[in-house]
Amino acid sequence: MTELISPIDTDPLKALQRAGDYAPYLARLSTDFGQTIGASGAERAFQSAVSQMENVQVSASIDDAMSALRRAKRLGHAALAALDLSGQADLNDVTEGLTVLAETSVAAALRVALAQHNAEGDGLFLLALGKMGGRELNYSSDIDLVAFFDADLFNPDAKEQTRLAERVIRTVIQLLEQHTADGYVFRTDFRLRPDPRSTPIAIPIRRATNYYETLGQNWERMAWIKAAYVAGDRKACDRFLADMQGFVWRQHLDYWAIADVHAIKGMINSQADRSGDEASADVKLGPGGIREIEFFVQTQQIILGGRVPALRTPRTLDGLDALVIEGAVPSKIRDELASAYGFLRAVEHRIQMLADEQTHRLPESDERRAGLAFLCGYKGFNDFVAALDQVRANVHQRYGELFAGEDRKRQTAIDGNLVFTGVETDPGTIETLTRLGFQEPEAVIEAIRNWHRGGIPATRTPRGRELLTALLPDALTAMAETGEADGAFRLFGRFLSGLASGVQPLSMLLSAPTLLQDLIATLALAPEIGVTLARNPSLMESLVSESVQRPAPNVSTEKDFETKLDLYRRWHAEESFLIGHRLLHGQLAARDAASVWSDLADQSIREMAAAAEAETELRFGPAKGKWIIVALGKLGGRELSAYSDLDILVIFDREHHSDAQNWFTRFTQRLITAISADTAAGRLYETDMRLRPSGRAGPVATSIEAFESYHRNEAWTWELMALTRFRVVAGDPDLAARASSLVETFIAEPRASVSLDADILDMRRRLFKEKPPFGAWDLKQCEGGIVDLEFIVQHALLKARNAACWRASISDAVAALSDHGILSRDEARMLERGRAYLHALQQIQRLALGGETPETPKSIGLIDRLARAVAQDGFSAVEAELEQVCGAIAALRCKRIGSLATDS
Repeated sequence: MTELISPIDTDPLKALQRAGDYAPYLARLSTDFGQTIGASGAERAFQSAVSQMENVQVSASIDDAMSALRRAKRLGHAALAALDLSGQADLNDVTEGLTVLAETSVAAALRVALAQHNAEGDGLFLLALGKMGGRELNYSSDIDLVAFFDADLFNPDAKEQTRLAERVIRTVIQLLEQHTADGYVFRTDFRLRPDPRSTPIAIPIRRATNYYETLGQNWERMAWIKAAYVAGDRKACDRFLADMQGFVWRQHLDYWAIADVHAIKGMINSQADRSGDEASADVKLGPGGIREIEFFVQTQQIILGGRVPALRTPRTLDGLDALVIEGAVPSKIRDELASAYGFLRAVEHRIQMLADEQTHRLPESDERRAGLAFLCGYKGFNDFVAALDQVRANVHQRYGELFAGEDRKRQTAIDGNLVFTGVETDPGTIETLTRLGFQEPEAVIEAIRNWHRGGIPATRTPRGRELLTALLPDALTAMAETGEADGAFRLFGRFLSGLASGVQPLSMLLSAPTLLQDLIATLALAPEIGVTLARNPSLMESLVSESVQRPAPNVSTEKDFETKLDLYRRWHAEESFLIGHRLLHGQLAARDAASVWSDLADQSIREMAAAAEAETELRFGPAKGKWIIVALGKLGGRELSAYSDLDILVIFDREHHSDAQNWFTRFTQRLITAISADTAAGRLYETDMRLRPSGRAGPVATSIEAFESYHRNEAWTWELMALTRFRVVAGDPDLAARASSLVETFIAEPRASVSLDADILDMRRRLFKEKPPFGAWDLKQCEGGIVDLEFIVQHALLKARNAACWRASISDAVAALSDHGILSRDEARMLERGRAYLHALQQIQRLALGGETPETPKSIGLIDRLARAVAQDGFSAVEAELEQVCGAIAALRCKRIGSLATDS
């Protein structure tokens, strides 16, 4: 279809002069160089321009060198425009001429720069990528360059080789692109170098090779198809290019690499016109544009070229010919695309001739449109656009056929671009992310680019990066569905960054379609779960397993203590995760969660106590008596939530063994290790043994005699309050009954000298002062919160002096106190209602926020889950009910115990 472009005059000089009537840039070139072209001819004028560049003296000053290069470039531009517009040069001639100008000017600039810095040039070289590397430059093209040096050759005695190399290249850039009165030579772009945000502009070969071997991406492999020597040490460059062949051309390209290449395909739409006005379309990046033809060739080159050396050519049209020879493309399609490529490139050149601008878009003003139509040999713009539309439609159809099968395989719910490759931010991707609800799309793009550059362990392998590419569309959709896309993205990034390896977990997410959506929804609701999953991504397998509950492993069959711990920890981590997941997604009611968490803790204590006993007996002989493990606090009341610690106490009966204290101290130490030590498999719980007699000053294991003596004679009121949550979890039944009977006695018959009311009020005031609430959502410490509720019940139990009222559970104790007339029916109903409400909210809050400071929930997902936990229709109703509940509890505390210092 190149015949669609007609010369405006067959005489080069006349063509240039006539074009000047419509193109201001060409008019200036005609004025400055018309006489030269007329006298010697356009071809000789071009050769003269090249010679002028080659003859720039290395001893020239920067200003003189810049002036000489710029004048020579403008002469070369004038000559090539004249040859192009007159039809005396075809597409290959024009792009070759532009490339010769570029490489000659770069070589001259490097010679001058080396001289300016008194540097030897051995080992330093510049490579071209992109259109320059393929010898396909457009009329006002940027040139994509990368600079490398061999540290063994380039000024090896210099103290700072990299800085010297960088200064040389910076001078090259100045010589080429700084605007002066004479204009510029070429705009340079060095962003295709390895990891351009963190690497110097001139890179040691070893560093570059290591990057490409470990972190090189498929889009970079495609870019390196067009790599070519430009200037500097040719031998060093050739060695480097030979080493790069293994990176660019793979003998075997697996499915994921092909999928990654396919994902990169979306890049061609990066600046396509979205207004529907085809007249303003981008002839390079729009549908049916130049990029689609280039990508048609490059994708097949990168997939097939490892096995077919004939495809390893940098030029687009040569690549098309090779694909035909190898039977990958029919000759008819090759002819159509080659003709279209010639036409579109000619149009591209003429767009840029208007004002020497690096643009590929058709002009918007009527004057420039008329000028473009004239330069393309058309009488009017409408006729030109009709021809252009026909070409573009055909190209787009052929391009669409290339990956039609893959498009069907990888359809997603996202309509629009998602391009995170390359070095330029794709405006279409910004538009897509914005439409999905992301408030900071640029930050999202930059973070994903960092992942693709191997910035996190999960993406430091090619497979990890390719899996991520395949996952991203569905992941971003799932983030949008949370209602807080940016927050969900940050949490997913936190999870992803925590993975030690990416292949297994990312493969799992890709293989189970609903798992990814579930994961992101879970992370958005409960960020702490993301930390757990990142440490142990195999937990995700439990979500796709049919079984919800799994029997605990039989650790007694293992002889090694550490093996027992790790075996049980792995099961416990999975079980904890499943409980949290079920609670978070409404499969476990918040009102039932405390008993489930407590059952798991009870079972864990029994299992670890058995392991600790076996280990102690193995090392120190049989047990020196009987023992029990007592739960206190929330564990005692079976009111645990996610991330709760365990208040426990070990009591033993020495049974006439004089050395029992030492044996049970060792047993308790192993028990604490078994429960709370952080091993490779994680930990079970934090433990707190401060509620034992004499606190931290006392032995970790307490004899039953010492327990009785202390609580009869020395215990403080707060220690008697703690005993109201006493519950035996494991150990000898007879000793458990004996200890429980003692506790009944202590609760029912407190010491006459203790002033309960004064002590308890003083404790509550001191606690409120030392641990003031963070706000209304500090459900534990706020006025009328869980601490107030517990104080009310414990105060009532101790005041009642009735063992029949004693229950470790707050709920059970409230019912018993009501039955015995200690609390009125109205008071009991209010307390039970408040307990259920506060505990349900706290279950979700603790699961979502872990140990973070409680604050007013802001997450849409968390707000919704809190409302569902207490069967409310909205967050305002939740807060209104919370205020009412806390107000009633605080009022009862004032009535039965007293007001706090801050109460009015």
